Amino acid sequence: MKKIVIILSLVLSHLGFSQIITDTGTNVGISNATPAYKLDVNGTGRFSSNLLIGDPLGARTEINTSTNHKIYAPTNKKTIDLDGNFHGGGFVGVYRADNQFRGVFMESQPDNNHNALAIREMRNDEGVNDAIRLSSQIYAGDTTPTNYMSMPYQNSTIVIGGFGNYKKGLGYGLINKLKTSFENDVYVETGNVGIGTTDTKGFKLGVQGKIAAEEIKVAVHASWADFVFENNYNLPTLKEVEQHIKEKGHLKDIPSAKEVAKNGVFLGEMDAKLLQKIEELTLYTISQEKRMNKLEKENEALKTINSKLQELQERLENLESKK
Repeated sequence: MKKIVIILSLVLSHLGFSQIITDTGTNVGISNATPAYKLDVNGTGRFSSNLLIGDPLGARTEINTSTNHKIYAPTNKKTIDLDGNFHGGGFVGVYRADNQFRGVFMESQPDNNHNALAIREMRNDEGVNDAIRLSSQIYAGDTTPTNYMSMPYQNSTIVIGGFGNYKKGLGYGLINKLKTSFENDVYVETGNVGIGTTDTKGFKLGVQGKIAAEEIKVAVHASWADFVFENNYNLPTLKEVEQHIKEKGHLKDIPSAKEVAKNGVFLGEMDAKLLQKIEELTLYTISQEKRMNKLEKENEALKTINSKLQELQERLENLESKK
């Protein structure tokens, strides 16, 4: 060690450097009177070629001037490749200062067909649940990868156009303050959809405002109104209809204006009720037409009788005039 110190001193003196070299017998210091390491430099240093720290064939850090820099931990297949062209797999982890768990990490596992970037939950109980994981995985039996983002635990929210505390604690998993464009099918398997409102009144779709559509198809679960044309249907008389209107102010089986303002109407059910009234009106019209036809026939018969009577009257008058 003393020989190395003497050589370093001579070299530095020859180059015109004024440095203090200290040899404690086990450590060497440059501008450091109490070196704590094998080589302890108090100041800057420069290497004109490669620097290797560790086992040349094992765990090591290589800082290279001509190729990419790497950190190897071959026993655990962990490699940091700062240039990006190493294909051996491994992971990069950022560990928490207060425990041994890594909070953020990237990993590549070629043997398991899996690449991932993960952020762990920030917890005080040293838990290691993944908060967010971006993964590309080729599962057993597949030939193409499944690429996904997972947020598997409670209090997980994606906020677009805002920060994580926007509408915090309201139970939203996705908040988008910007416009959204869907170019394929959208399915809501459970729950309700509200547009302009958070209160859907218990229905699958609630809209606060008007709806424009070219056509709407309603599946009618109420009984359709063809029963009006059955022989045993008790068709109210027009007198009964008139009496109900006088007493209630609306047609029988049709909700009042007050009920509609309070509860609204079901389109399918209301269409069935309106059709019932149309079919009843049809029966009234048919009945009235039959009565009119009967009256017309009776009127024609009366005309014939009147004509005969008039003819007879004329004959009697002629007979009277000849006497």
